[in-house]
Amino acid sequence: MLLEPADRLVRALKKTGRRRIPLEMLRKQFASACPELAEQPDRRTRLADALRVAADTGEILLPKQAQSWDRTGGAALPGFVMLATRRPQPSPVVAPGYGWHPLLAFAARERNRLRLQSAKRINEWLKTDPDLSLVVPIKERSLEIFGDEKRLDQLRGGMTALFGQLSLATLGCRVCPIPLPFEAGPDSAHGRPILIVENNDTWASFSEWNHVAGRYSAVAYAGGGHGKSLGYDETFIDELLDRFEAAQLFYFGDIDPAGLRIASRAAERRAGRGGLALQPMAPLYTWLLLHGTRTPLRSGERASQRDLAWLPEDLRDPVEALFAAGQRLPQESLGTRILSQGEIR
Repeated sequence: MLLEPADRLVRALKKTGRRRIPLEMLRKQFASACPELAEQPDRRTRLADALRVAADTGEILLPKQAQSWDRTGGAALPGFVMLATRRPQPSPVVAPGYGWHPLLAFAARERNRLRLQSAKRINEWLKTDPDLSLVVPIKERSLEIFGDEKRLDQLRGGMTALFGQLSLATLGCRVCPIPLPFEAGPDSAHGRPILIVENNDTWASFSEWNHVAGRYSAVAYAGGGHGKSLGYDETFIDELLDRFEAAQLFYFGDIDPAGLRIASRAAERRAGRGGLALQPMAPLYTWLLLHGTRTPLRSGERASQRDLAWLPEDLRDPVEALFAAGQRLPQESLGTRILSQGEIR
């Protein structure tokens, strides 16, 4: 309940039809609504008190910036106030007694309005008895349910279940990872390891070489650390492993802190979900350390022990010494010319 002078002032302000009310108008409305206070010698303090009470009860909003206040002549007065708008009470998303599909029975306890709206949309779709025997990509199913191909992806938030309880498989859909570019080896290499290469040009060299060498069932491109990089596309690796029936997975990148970080964190993510281990291709890293072209390491770059630990133990000290000397080794040192000379066995 507003104190009586503040209540009269707020009612007068509302009658102006304005939401933003400058100080000069505040003074006029105060004089009209509370003349017994506006005629007092301390009227400035009386106006400040009324405004403070109105702000404390949420009827008005006071400016936050210091420069929006008049501090001359006693009590500070705002250069303007904003009348607070009352938001209408939203209607309930679902009516009392609304019938939930058994798969969404948990939604009856949901209190988040946006999640409840989405759950209701899925519920109404399930009531049409859709054919869920054909598993489709998630964006196709999302468009079917919401008229928005991205909504299911947003709801899952990187998980494989909606609202933490409703699996995508239950809705007859699946996440389709964006594919890593790859080049298959010759038919004779089927079942051999897969090699993932960090940078584009080295990937092109290894892909061409592998067409003849047949060392790997496939050579994939990690994305060079760009936004569309290994951390984003790596779930496609599992599809490659199944497709080529590969039992080993190797990685080859620059010997610098960024290159190690890309590989080691991807390896951690794979281990975390029980995927086939992503291992360093030790002979290629060893070749770089022995023969690669050394270039300056950018100032301030550091490799964590966590990332260095991804390397074989016998390579960690040489790599740390390389970084301590302010140097790095681009993988492009090991390219078409070296591969064509048969130096890589």
